[in-house]
Amino acid sequence: MSNFAPAAEAAVQILTFLACSERELGLSEISRGTGINKNMVFRILGSLEKEGWVYGNEQKYALTLLPFCLSAKAVARTTLNSVSLPLLYQLREETGESTYLGILKDDTVLYLQHLDGAGNVRVAGSVGGRYELYCSAPGKVLLAFAEEDFREEYLSREHERKTVNTIVEKEALSEELCRIREAGFATDREEFGNGISCVASPIFDYSGKVIAAVGCSAFTPHGQSAAVIDKLLPAVCRTAKEISTRLGSLNR
Repeated sequence: MSNFAPAAEAAVQILTFLACSERELGLSEISRGTGINKNMVFRILGSLEKEGWVYGNEQKYALTLLPFCLSAKAVARTTLNSVSLPLLYQLREETGESTYLGILKDDTVLYLQHLDGAGNVRVAGSVGGRYELYCSAPGKVLLAFAEEDFREEYLSREHERKTVNTIVEKEALSEELCRIREAGFATDREEFGNGISCVASPIFDYSGKVIAAVGCSAFTPHGQSAAVIDKLLPAVCRTAKEISTRLGSLNR
C-alpha cells in the first residue's frame, strides 16, 4: 500500500508557493506556479481558507498568520543540538566511530557534540574543543561555505603543515574548497594527524545557509584512508541531510 497522498502534497506546494510570494496571487498564477490544475487548486484553497490558513477569493489569495503562529511554536522548541543529537547517536551506532557536530566559531571549528567511537582505538575529541579549519573535515566544510570575504582572508594566511598530507598552499586549498562545495562533503585524509581519517558534510538551515557540519573520524591503518572514507561517507551525508531537513532546509 502506498503512503503517498497527492492532495496533501499539492496543499503543501500551494502553501509554499504562497509563502514565497511577496503579494497576493490569483488562481491562475498559483496553478501555473505549482503545476497543479486550477480545479484542484481551487478546491484546496477552499479547504485551507475554511481552516484559517488562507484568505482571499477567486481573484487573489494569501496566507494568514496562522502558519507562522504554528511554526513559531516548533521553532521555540527546536535547536540545532536538540535536532542533531538523536541522529548523531544513530550515526555513531551505525559506524562505530567518533561522531561530532561542529560550528564555525571565529576562525576555528567548535565542537558542540562529540561521541566517542565504540572501538578500542578511539580518535580524541571533546565538546567545546576547537580545531583548525584548513586541515580538518568539518573545518573545511565550514570554510568552503563561509562568506567569501572571510574565506579569502583566511586563505591568505600562512598555515602549518601538520602532516605530509596537509594542504597549505593557497591555490590548492582554494581548489579543495571548490570541490567541497560541488560534492557536498569534505574529507581529511590524514591531514590533521597521522593515522586519522575524517568525513564531514554540511548542515543547512531553512534559509539555505550552512550553519554546522556533522562527521565521523576513524583510526586509519597505513594506506587505508580511502577505504575508511568510502565506508563512512554514505552514513555521514545521510545524517547531515536528515538534520537539515528537520531544520526546515529545502536544500535536498
